[in-house]
Amino acid sequence: MIVPRKSFDEKYKKCRLKIRDVDFSQKAAILGADLKQGALSFDFFNRRIVFSTDGFGAVDGEPLTVAVMLALCRYLAMCPEKSVESTGRLITFRELSGSGPLFSSFTANTNKIIESAFAGSLESLRSRCRELGGIDAEMPSFDLSMQFSAFPRIPIMLNFNDTDDLMPATANFLYHDNADRYLDIECLMITCTYLTGQLIQGR
Repeated sequence: MIVPRKSFDEKYKKCRLKIRDVDFSQKAAILGADLKQGALSFDFFNRRIVFSTDGFGAVDGEPLTVAVMLALCRYLAMCPEKSVESTGRLITFRELSGSGPLFSSFTANTNKIIESAFAGSLESLRSRCRELGGIDAEMPSFDLSMQFSAFPRIPIMLNFNDTDDLMPATANFLYHDNADRYLDIECLMITCTYLTGQLIQGR
């Protein structure tokens, strides 16, 4: 399922209206963001994002897609009243409440793409992950485990097992169990489809 750009445009405009008059002075710390001279800044993966009255922009000067801007906006709009800590449990996209209608699309646009793109190219995937800010994690059941910081409060884990004589390559993403307290299902999906796109872009 491919969501039309127009749909993202409309959702982004509505979200911008919701946060237009929000005072982020009390919310910046909860979001893991910095607030200076009225501008809020935080990291989205390995990119520094700034939000001001002009909207969202990346410090690197590269444009942001509407889908990414929607995710950035929703991250601010969904800021809880106080920090919500994870129990440390990692969960799949499918385990998130309300993920059912999006699950097939999520798998097709993330796991399956990584499996086909990097089967037999484990070290290439490892190198690309590190270029994008991935940090090696110790998960003995996998050939590769990398943790990324999608947002300051939303880490994402990518696990990958390369193909061998008996099994095809497999990939999956994991979230901490508090992820949906900071971002909705649609935008959690956007974070992983964005990362997938960045990973295969460097091949």
